[in-house]
Amino acid sequence: MDCWTLLELPDDADERSIKRSYAKRLKTTRPDEDAEGFQRLREAYERALQLARWREEEQERPTSRTTLASTLPTMTPANDANLRHWSQLLEIQPAVQALPITRQTDDPAQPLLLNLSRHTLPQRWQQALDLDCAPAFEAGLLRLCFEQPGLRTAITTWAVQHLQWLTPWQQVHMTPWEEEALTSGLLQQYRQTLQELLETRQEPEFLHSLETYSKQPWMQVFDRRQEWQRIVMQLLYDTQWSLPLLDRVCQLLGWDDACGVHPEPAWIWHSLIQRCEQEAFFHALQAKAQDHKTWAPEVQAAQLLLNPLSRRQQQNLILDFGVDHWVACQDLAQTLSGRYPQLIERLPCSDVFFWRKFMPRPPAAQTWIRVWAALALALTLFFLNQEDHSAMPALLFGGTIALIPTAVARLIMLLLWVPTSHQMIALDLWLSERLLPRRLNPHGEWLVLRHAVPQLAMLAVFAALLGPLGMAGYSGFILIGLLHDKRIGHLDPGFSERHPYLTALHWSHWSPLQVIFLLLMSGIILACRIHYPAYPLTRLLPG
Repeated sequence: MDCWTLLELPDDADERSIKRSYAKRLKTTRPDEDAEGFQRLREAYERALQLARWREEEQERPTSRTTLASTLPTMTPANDANLRHWSQLLEIQPAVQALPITRQTDDPAQPLLLNLSRHTLPQRWQQALDLDCAPAFEAGLLRLCFEQPGLRTAITTWAVQHLQWLTPWQQVHMTPWEEEALTSGLLQQYRQTLQELLETRQEPEFLHSLETYSKQPWMQVFDRRQEWQRIVMQLLYDTQWSLPLLDRVCQLLGWDDACGVHPEPAWIWHSLIQRCEQEAFFHALQAKAQDHKTWAPEVQAAQLLLNPLSRRQQQNLILDFGVDHWVACQDLAQTLSGRYPQLIERLPCSDVFFWRKFMPRPPAAQTWIRVWAALALALTLFFLNQEDHSAMPALLFGGTIALIPTAVARLIMLLLWVPTSHQMIALDLWLSERLLPRRLNPHGEWLVLRHAVPQLAMLAVFAALLGPLGMAGYSGFILIGLLHDKRIGHLDPGFSERHPYLTALHWSHWSPLQVIFLLLMSGIILACRIHYPAYPLTRLLPG
């Protein structure tokens, strides 16, 4: 590709057009981003300038000769004296044109630039000083930075230390884009070195290198120092480091969060501060998790969530937990999930609320209302087949009698079963994981022993009062509640206004299917007890 095609100019472009096209393409072909492309562009620019200047010289030569010929007088035989005079002049002209053009080709700095490397650079510079050609050698170094991009980092690194490059005291002349290219390349090289030190956990070496780079004279220019600090802050944001490192970096670079002295953008700085707070919080938790001499609630909560314990070890740890301990677990889990979610990846269990399954959970108050309602319904259906009981007396009698077993069941649960099930929590969790399907128990809130034993007791009461149909009715009601999980969730406000009955069922965690099934089974049981007493569908033993 010739120079005109690369510059997108016609062959007869003048010097001004060439310079404008070159400046325009420099914006997209930067030496620090595309060294080979910049080299081709530079060669095309220099070649185009050479051709344009040669063309202008060639155009001026005929004009000079024509002017000279027009000034000569007309040669006639009558003017021999003039002819001889001009002949002498013409004889002199070739001698003037034949004078040799002497060029200064002896440059003592040029051999010193050949086969240059970062190892031979100090020696070559000393030789340039001895030969009194230091300015030419320094200019050659700058030229090599762009002619041989592989040497740019080595030359620039050495030159900023020994020749004061990129400072107001540098001797070599640089264009703005040359200075920007060298600055950008050097900053990226520094960043790469610091990143490698952080990734290999060499934090003392990182701090030493950072201090060395930051104290260099060329870094003291305000804009350049601000850019360097932004690079360091971005590097800290992209990598992992220990907690004391940021404090030391702040001391080196003069950052102070209290005074608002920090680089931009502010969101990266705030993210670093938050990470420091997070690391400090986690280190404090780790200290508590390793403290086996303190029985404070927050210490034992940290041990439960941070230490990799077996289920038996977890159970032994929580045996003496009181209300304060469970509150501490709740506070810690909420802090981790809400404020420091990144720390959850470092915990043995990603579910920070796993400890809830270990809590002794006495039945809620509405549970006893449901137990009383179930027993009242079973007793009412049981008394309705008696000849001396009509519907209303049976209902009143069943509701009244149901209060007694409900009170007894409540005492047994609170005083006996809840502590007992809490002691067997490890076995209960093991059985639950193996016996309960994941679809029925996705969050692990149902336990085989803790919940199945009370349900079996209720099932036995229904079997004793209403026989197989009573067992089927109670079992079906419970299974519908487990399987029909869509009944729990958000309701559309318009739907709630149109269907207040369904809304009430929704917020009581009842499914409409449960109501339909309950009415259907109650009707079947009632019909069998009144009209088909010979069939033992509502009693365990035929009578």
